[in-house]
Amino acid sequence: MSFTGRGFIRLVRGISRLWQACGCVLANFVRRLSKGSWADYVLFELSGPLLERTPQRPRYLSLFSLGKQGLTVESLHDALRRIAGDPDVRGVVILVKGAQMSLAQAQSLADLFDRFRGWSGELNSGAAAKEVVVYLETCGGPEYAVAAAADRVFVSPQTEWTVLGLRAEPIFLAETLRRIGVEAEVVKVAPWKTALDTFERSEMSGAHREQMERLLDGWYGEMVTAISRGRDRSEEQVRAAIDSAPLRASEAVELGLVDDTVYEDQLGKALGGPKDGVRILPYDQARKTLYRRPRMRHRKGVGVISLNGMITTGKSRRYPGGLPIIGSSTAGSSTVQQTVRAAIEDERLAGVVLHIESGGGSALASDLIWRELTLLDRLKPVVAYMGDVAGSGGYYVALPARRIVCQAATLTGSIGVVMAKLVTSGAFNKIGAKSFPVQRGENADLYASDGPWRPEQRDKVEEQMGHTYRNFKRLVGEARQLGPDALEELCGGRVWTGRQAQLHGLVDEIGSFATAVDRLCEIAGLPTDGTVPVVPVKANEKRPRPPVLEGSPDLAAGGEGIADLTEALCAVMRGDVSSLLGREGVWMLADGLPKSR
Repeated sequence: MSFTGRGFIRLVRGISRLWQACGCVLANFVRRLSKGSWADYVLFELSGPLLERTPQRPRYLSLFSLGKQGLTVESLHDALRRIAGDPDVRGVVILVKGAQMSLAQAQSLADLFDRFRGWSGELNSGAAAKEVVVYLETCGGPEYAVAAAADRVFVSPQTEWTVLGLRAEPIFLAETLRRIGVEAEVVKVAPWKTALDTFERSEMSGAHREQMERLLDGWYGEMVTAISRGRDRSEEQVRAAIDSAPLRASEAVELGLVDDTVYEDQLGKALGGPKDGVRILPYDQARKTLYRRPRMRHRKGVGVISLNGMITTGKSRRYPGGLPIIGSSTAGSSTVQQTVRAAIEDERLAGVVLHIESGGGSALASDLIWRELTLLDRLKPVVAYMGDVAGSGGYYVALPARRIVCQAATLTGSIGVVMAKLVTSGAFNKIGAKSFPVQRGENADLYASDGPWRPEQRDKVEEQMGHTYRNFKRLVGEARQLGPDALEELCGGRVWTGRQAQLHGLVDEIGSFATAVDRLCEIAGLPTDGTVPVVPVKANEKRPRPPVLEGSPDLAAGGEGIADLTEALCAVMRGDVSSLLGREGVWMLADGLPKSR
C-alpha cells in the first residue's frame, strides 16, 4: 500500500474516533439530565440452558426483533464490560432462576466476575469496587458454584441449600438386548474406551469404574475448592456442609454459605441498607443511561469457529428436540472445511479461536477437520477453547492449535477408538420376520445386522482400529511433545477433567473463552484491552471454496430439511448410527460417564 493510501486510512480512522468521542460527550450530557433514572445495580436473569456463545440468528428475526435470545456467557461478557465503565453503577445482580448449567460453565462465569472487577478498577481509579450479587431461587451444585464467586449471596427464606455432591449411575443394557434378540458386536483397542459398554456389557468393568472415580474426584475437588475460596471457609467446613445437606436457608446463613435470606422484592433494601433502598434495573432498560466511553476497534479481528455436537462427515445438521445418541446437532466435516477456508481467505482476521463442544464422532471426519485446521494454523494462529466437553474426536481436532485452553471441569481426552454393530437377527426371528440377503464380495456383509462378524472379519476390523488408534496417538505425541511412555499412561480411552489434562500436558491452560481470545491476541501481536473484534467465521456454502494447496504461496506465508431429519431418525431406530458417522472407527465419550451438573 502506498504512503498516500496509508495516510488516507489514518485520516479516516482519526475522523471516526473524533466522531465517536463527540457522540459519547453528547450522550453523557443527555444522560445527566435523567440522573434520577440511573441504575444503582444492573439486573441479569439466568434461566434455562446456558450457552457459551450467542447463536447466530436468522436475518428475518434480527430485522423484526422476533424471538428474544436468552443470556449467554458471551452476551454477559459484553454487557459487564460496558457496565464496568460506568462510574455511578455500584454493581450487578445475577438472578438465577432454574438455570441449566454445568460446572465448567459455572467456572466460566466465575472467571467473568473476576474480569468485571478488574475492568471496574482499571476504568474507575479511586472509586469503590463494583460488586457482584447473586440471588438464588434454587441452590444446587453448579448454581452455587457461580454464587460462591460473587461478593454477596442471597436466597429466598424457603430455599434449601442442596449442594449434595456428585453421583453417576450408568445403565448397562446387554442383558436387556439379549431378551429381545439383539446383541452388540463391539471392537475397541483401548480398555478405558467405554463409549459402547452400555450395549456390550451387563455390569461395570474395572476400567470403567476407575475412570468414573477419577472424574468424580476431580470435579468434587474443584467444587469444594471454589466454595472454600469464594466463601472464605476451610475445605473441611465445606465438605462437612455438603455431607449434611440439604440445609435450610437459615442454616446456610449460620454456616456462612449465604449472606442473608430475602425475597426478590426485598433485594433493593438488602443492598441499600435499612433506610435507603437502591434502584435495580434490568440491563435492557439500564443500558440506555449507562455512561459511554469511546471504544476504538482494532482493524484486525479474531475469528471464531464453533464445532458443536457429534462429528460427522458431510454437512452440519440440526435436529429440533434432539435425537437419541446423536443429540440436537452435528458438526459436519464439509461445513467445517468451508468455514476454515473462509477464515484463511478473510484478510481482516489475524487468527482463529476454535470453540469445541463435542464428545467426538467419526474418525474420518475428525481427521479431515484436523487437516484443514493444520493448514489454517500455518498461515494464521489457531487457539483452541474446549468448553463443557471436548473428547475423542473433539480433542483430536484441537491438536493443530498453538495453545489449548479449557476449564478445570471440562471433559477431555478419551484417546482411543471403538466400533460396533447391533446384530438383530434374533429380534427378527422373535417376530417372525425373515431376510434373504444376496451379495457379491466376501465382506459385503461386514456392516450388516443379520449376523456377527466372522473371525477373519473381526480380525480385519481390529486391524483397522489398531491403525487408527496408532495414528491418533502419534498425532497427540507430536502436537503435545509427549514420548511413548507418557502417552501410554494418558491414552487407552482414558477421560480426564481439564485440570487433570493440564497436569498431564494434554492442555496448556485453565481458563475461559476470553482467556483463549487473550492468548490468541498475544500470539498475533494484538492488544488484549477489548479493542480487537471477536466475530464468528461464516462460510457461504452456495459458493464452495477449493482447498488451499499445501505448497501455495498463501500457505507458505443451520437447520436441515425433512428428508435429512427422516434419514437420521430412521438410522437411529435401526441402530445404524454408523450410516451417519461413516463406515469407520468412531471416537465417542461414553453416555454413562458422570456429568458436571
